[in-house]
Amino acid sequence: MKCVRLFSLTLASTLVVATGCEKEPEAVKAAGSPAEPVAVEAAVPADPNEVVASVNDKKYLRKDMDKVVNALLKSQNVPADQIAQAKEYFEQRAAHSFIMKTLLLDEAKKQSITVTDDDRKAQLAKMEEALKPQDMTPEQYFKKAPLGEEAAKAEFEEGLIIDKLIQKSVLADIKIADEDVKKTIADIEKSNAEIVETNKGLEADKAAKKAKIEDIKKQLEGGADFAELAKAHSDCPSGQKGGDLGEFTRGRMVKPFEDAAFAQEVGKVGAIVETQFGYHLIKVTAKTPATAAQGDTPASPESVTASHILVKVDQAQQPQPVPTAEQVTEQLKQGKSREAVQKYIEGLKAAAKIETIFEGLQL
Repeated sequence: MKCVRLFSLTLASTLVVATGCEKEPEAVKAAGSPAEPVAVEAAVPADPNEVVASVNDKKYLRKDMDKVVNALLKSQNVPADQIAQAKEYFEQRAAHSFIMKTLLLDEAKKQSITVTDDDRKAQLAKMEEALKPQDMTPEQYFKKAPLGEEAAKAEFEEGLIIDKLIQKSVLADIKIADEDVKKTIADIEKSNAEIVETNKGLEADKAAKKAKIEDIKKQLEGGADFAELAKAHSDCPSGQKGGDLGEFTRGRMVKPFEDAAFAQEVGKVGAIVETQFGYHLIKVTAKTPATAAQGDTPASPESVTASHILVKVDQAQQPQPVPTAEQVTEQLKQGKSREAVQKYIEGLKAAAKIETIFEGLQL
């Protein structure tokens, strides 16, 4: 899930936005940035001064929302037949952003939160580092923003104010006890020890499964019926059909199985094949060579028809790397931060009068 970025790239602001994100429609999820923006003609609203959302005495008008939504639509490569769905999504995100920002900025004003040049420099340095993989500078980011450079820089300032508010009112009070850090590490170490013990048992089980598939192969070499043995011993659902997998082309099976099936002679049972699922015995019953396209008949790839017997083997688990105390502290702090920020915002919402035309909008 990704959220439309209507705040700056600050940690607390991103966290606040995430509290209200919904699942994106497929049109938005699959959208990218086109070489040339797709022109989107906004529908003329019945009343551009309609209030689409309000927080106490602050009102969000349709014409202001449309400006945001149309800018976002133009920046996305949304198929024409899905624009209506994407527009509805962006409208709700814009209303959500207005409500959240208004709540937080009003509270910041009450607390006389201000931003210094040092705050700006510090955040710009973080942005610069975050944008390096995109080969972009903060100034380029602002200039390319869907809502324009001026609006992007205003968002940046608002994000800094919100960060300072959250830091002061929420994050500054979050403490992680040494006992919690030690317990988290101890739990991971205990889980790893259990995995090691389980894996030891799997080694013995794997040896027994290998012996079982070898015994089945000997029975086949002695003249036993492949389909009957598949019904009796295969751990694959195909066993009930005598192991029949039908016809398949390359790319349909895991590679070791595919390689063996396409290399085997028709009517022969090949050597034991090991895959991530376990041990297989494969019997190829037919092969169809690839054919070139002729007239209206399209080309067809090489295919194989085969049956198999599977003796399933459980795979060993990998122990989890044990994090350092510092890493655990940060992880626990992030978890508590999310909960604390959500609780703080719920308190602000409860104390405010919030109205919106969007039914069911998750705030």
